[in-house]
Amino acid sequence: MNDSDVFLICIAGPDRGKRVAIRDGEIVLGRSTLCHLLSEDREVAERHVVFTLQHNRAHFHTLDGSAVFVDGHRITNGPINDNQQLRIGRSLWQLGGDLSHGGIPDWLDHIGGRISSVAGLERVKGFNFWEMFSEVIRKRKDEEVEDYFHVGTLATTPALWEINTAWPKPWVFFKVFVVSLVVYLGFVFALNMFNNIKLVPGLIITGSFMIPFALLIFFFEVNVARNVSLYQVIKLVFFGGILSLILSLFLFRTTGLHSWLGAASAGIIEELGKAGALLLVVTKLQYRWTLNGMLFGAAVGAGFASFESAGYALERLLAYGGGAMLDNITHRGFLSMVGGHVLWTSMVGAALWRIRGDRDFSFQMVKDPRFLRVLGIAMALHMIWNMPFTLPLYLKEISLGFIAWVVILGLIQDGLNQIHQAQQEYLASKPLESS
Repeated sequence: MNDSDVFLICIAGPDRGKRVAIRDGEIVLGRSTLCHLLSEDREVAERHVVFTLQHNRAHFHTLDGSAVFVDGHRITNGPINDNQQLRIGRSLWQLGGDLSHGGIPDWLDHIGGRISSVAGLERVKGFNFWEMFSEVIRKRKDEEVEDYFHVGTLATTPALWEINTAWPKPWVFFKVFVVSLVVYLGFVFALNMFNNIKLVPGLIITGSFMIPFALLIFFFEVNVARNVSLYQVIKLVFFGGILSLILSLFLFRTTGLHSWLGAASAGIIEELGKAGALLLVVTKLQYRWTLNGMLFGAAVGAGFASFESAGYALERLLAYGGGAMLDNITHRGFLSMVGGHVLWTSMVGAALWRIRGDRDFSFQMVKDPRFLRVLGIAMALHMIWNMPFTLPLYLKEISLGFIAWVVILGLIQDGLNQIHQAQQEYLASKPLESS
């Protein structure tokens, strides 16, 4: 970003949360996917208004008689002052500061840029943490949640030109997490109160699936193409989870890596095992987007993580008792939010689909440097995660989680750009129609 960038932010209405950096050149806002900023406001024209930067000051002019109201007065062109509000359609816009890094210090953003470069990705732009999760605490009815999951069928998958390629705003994942946490705490309370061993399986299952499944729903929401049903996702959690476990156990037995790498060997073997499980869906050409691959990777990772955590919890219960089991579930669940199988495999899945696109899959694709870079990063993160050393305040895990999330955000950005590019190519191929 240039120091001279001026940001216009939507503070209310259908486009609430969107923003645009006004630089040299023209920025067009409208409902056409050929615009620089795509509006979801039905009262906005296909090409509604143009913004320009003149002498470090934002200006606008309307297109084809479109209406823009500045502080309640209809104006066709002019400068935008800091204290003014623009009504465009049903949305209110105003100038804002540089929020492109979401309050992240420059040095941390610089580190993120270096990580993206190593992963072969563009530096993350236009991401704002608070904007992305602005819908989390909004109160919603159960019917809204139910409708939210009704996607992935012929009737509910949006057409290419209807997909919103702005940064997604996931919120259901948090509700899933809260519900799972309440149920888990209910099992903990009941076990402490009644000391009934029949409660243990439910506690282990709920505790082991709680965080991985909430993360999976996050990636389900990030898949803005909305072309993958929840049924397909859950099916891959189970089939992908068990297949990746079997492949990993087979590789542990045949390679002997564990004998000289120790726990770090899991970083190589388990990432290969989970990547192998993605072969269950990589040949399905109807899922052609990078964000589809990210979701599928998260599904395989969620299955692997949940089954593995349940196994560790049972092992601790039999060896050390219920207290050790609860500590293990809590520890693994907390750390999986900043790193773990769901994040690592989502990266690998996105990288693989990024190479495959809408082409038939061939094993030559796994030799592509763009895939190998991300796979290598996932392996390295996993290996360091498992190495027998610790840092105060979980700094090792938090640092590794930061790297993983930077790569994931870069892949999300790449996936959104992929869909936007396809939209532009589609519209460019269509003949212009007279109004």
